[in-house]
Amino acid sequence: MPWIKRNLAFVVSLAVAVALLIGGAVYLLSAQSEAETASGELEAKKNEYDTLVKREPYPNAKNIEQAKAEQARVTELKAQSLATFSQYPVFTTLDDASFKALLTRTIADLERSAERRGVKLPSGSSTAGSGASKYNFTFDTQRRELRLAPSTLQPLALALTDVREFSEILFASKIHSLVSIKRTAIGTNETAGSGDLLSKKVGTNTVIGAGIHPYEVQFQCFSSELAEVLNRFVAASNAYVLKTLNVERPSADGSEGAEAAPASQATTMMAMMARYGLRPGMGTMPQPQQPTAAAPAPSGKVGDIVLEQKPVKVTLGFEVVRLAPPPAAGQAPKAVRR
Repeated sequence: MPWIKRNLAFVVSLAVAVALLIGGAVYLLSAQSEAETASGELEAKKNEYDTLVKREPYPNAKNIEQAKAEQARVTELKAQSLATFSQYPVFTTLDDASFKALLTRTIADLERSAERRGVKLPSGSSTAGSGASKYNFTFDTQRRELRLAPSTLQPLALALTDVREFSEILFASKIHSLVSIKRTAIGTNETAGSGDLLSKKVGTNTVIGAGIHPYEVQFQCFSSELAEVLNRFVAASNAYVLKTLNVERPSADGSEGAEAAPASQATTMMAMMARYGLRPGMGTMPQPQQPTAAAPAPSGKVGDIVLEQKPVKVTLGFEVVRLAPPPAAGQAPKAVRR
């Protein structure tokens, strides 16, 4: 203690020196760690740069110009492809009364078109109020209700337009009978997956800004008429994407997919004339044939060929692709949600 008192200045200086040494060591260790981290990041950036430089194609001026040319070519190809898709129809003024009038007029037009071509329509819903014996083409609920939600009028009008367009394709192909049509549910008063409604929902494509509307139709026809239906779908102005095709052949006794016979031969004649665009008085009506004896069963010998084609039941699933209308001048385009 006396020595410390006599050399107090030396002791204080020594303590300060030791503290400075400890602080310098701590700073050196932390600085060394930061230097190693910076060195590792520099090495990683160097490796990334070497990878980019050695990658093919190299981003030189020539390759950049080629990339710009390919981008312009893709843009042109996209514009040409979009020309094959139809746009959403625009319904300017649409309320309950105008939609009901449009629905009634469309169903009446489809009934006349089916009658002209001899296509049998399914029976209507027994709970549909007015027009209970008629087929309402999946719009039984809308025919029955007095008031419709304003938010459902535009989607309902669009679905009605789709149903009218592909129903005309089926009728023009002269199918035997329309069994059913199914579409997506619209609004909260329609339950998906029940009755004439599909369990699927309307989808969107963010690349081209399009809506994808699924439908399903079931009808009876011969194979030649099925080919005509497919050809008309392919050649249609709308963009139809065929997804599923199921063909059910009738059983041996004809119970599956076969239509009931008309009540009389006169009814059969009238139905066939209406089917092929004839009316009473056009040309000579062939006389009803007298019933003949049944043809003998094939003997099984070589040369005996028996060909009897029966109507098949076809279930066709497809999607209608429609583009959103282009934005008006000075209006920013809205993002399409999936």
